[in-house]
Amino acid sequence: MRRLPLLCAFLLLTGCYDSRFGERSGGEEPEPATATIAQLRQLYAGTTFVIATDVVVSGRVNTSDAEENFYRTFCVEEDGAGLEVMAGIDHLHNDFPPGSRVTLRLKGLALGESRGILQVGRKPAASRTGEAPQPVAPALLTIAELTPKRCGTLVRIDGLSYTPEDLTPGTWAGYKRFTDAGGAEIYTYVRNYAGFAGEEVPAGKSCSLTGILQYDDAG
Repeated sequence: MRRLPLLCAFLLLTGCYDSRFGERSGGEEPEPATATIAQLRQLYAGTTFVIATDVVVSGRVNTSDAEENFYRTFCVEEDGAGLEVMAGIDHLHNDFPPGSRVTLRLKGLALGESRGILQVGRKPAASRTGEAPQPVAPALLTIAELTPKRCGTLVRIDGLSYTPEDLTPGTWAGYKRFTDAGGAEIYTYVRNYAGFAGEEVPAGKSCSLTGILQYDDAG
């Protein structure tokens, strides 16, 4: 069976990184975006590079590090395209809760990619706008509809069954295999120290998965 993209609730911290992060906006008018996240992806040609021009993108936060499944990073998405911000600090959900709209000034930052997810890092200067957080609705998709371009965005897949290869019950920690009615498969990945890692995966019944899409072609 052809291996399909992984639906993950975790982003591996490889590539861009920073130890400093911009402060939340004090309510001033946000800087206008000069490009979309989708256009930013078109600039990436497979090699990490430093952005030398005044590029500003915006998006809405679609992740939370409250349960420690995301580590010093958060993702934003806009119109079906996602971007991971390698913030380098803890408790990001306090200043950038899910649903917050942020602007990212990218000049001088490194643009890279890990497991299909576009990343920015080193010296991110992000500001949260004064707009109240709005819910980020996951895109309702089937496994067949997943594409690498959607990596970094929040997606939901219904009608799945937990189908472990060894047929034994388990917790959410690590990789877990799910299949749809047609036999297409997808995997989740959860950090061992995530707040829900020790909970039992629902077995023997239909379920839905919601998480950040990531692509892994390692088999």
